[in-house]
Amino acid sequence: MRNVLRDESGRTLVIALVALALGMLLVTGFLYYVSTSQLATRASSEQTVDHYSTDAGVEHALWKLTHNGYSTTTLESGLPVTDTIDINGQTVTITVTKVTP
Repeated sequence: MRNVLRDESGRTLVIALVALALGMLLVTGFLYYVSTSQLATRASSEQTVDHYSTDAGVEHALWKLTHNGYSTTTLESGLPVTDTIDINGQTVTITVTKVTP
């Protein structure tokens, strides 16, 4: 019985340390992946809000153009008309300029 115990001395510690090292490598890689994924999701969400805000600003300018919201004399002068509105918690600046053919 003593020979069996002597042959196994230290093997369990080595196996446990190797398993712990592999576990740390796996957890570190997983945490890095989660962190990167969260940053990418946040950036994508911000881009979506920016896109919708810009689109809403264009729609607002088109509505004002069709409903005489902008002075015709100002547009006829060729000077740009600037309008600022708040959409989705963002300030959107709209510039309308008459294009001459």
